Amino acid sequence: MGVSAANTVSAKNTTDRAAIEVREEGTVNMTVKTYKDMKFRLTVQDLTSRLYIAIKNSSGEVLYSEYARETENYSKIFDLSNLSDGEYAFVVETDKGKAEKAFTVNTETTRSVTTVSAE
Repeated sequence: MGVSAANTVSAKNTTDRAAIEVREEGTVNMTVKTYKDMKFRLTVQDLTSRLYIAIKNSSGEVLYSEYARETENYSKIFDLSNLSDGEYAFVVETDKGKAEKAFTVNTETTRSVTTVSAE
């Protein structure tokens, strides 16, 4: 008989839509697409000013941040495989407002038992 164990880490969006704080100028057009191997693509469209991007944990601590130069559209793939289990959020701020997209990192362990044929 053989026994094996594997750790699987996954991240999933905890909401279907971004929570948007609206300022007078309009809203932020942000999407987050999930890929395999803990990768996410963050896209922000229709930019008219510089963009601030951050990844925050549930305590509000900024784990990653950057400013992107003014461009019509922003798109970047983030590898989140180094994050510990917990609650996180992508945060995007432009002159049009602020948007947050929450996600959860959850490690699951699966165990299986298989028979080994004797010869």
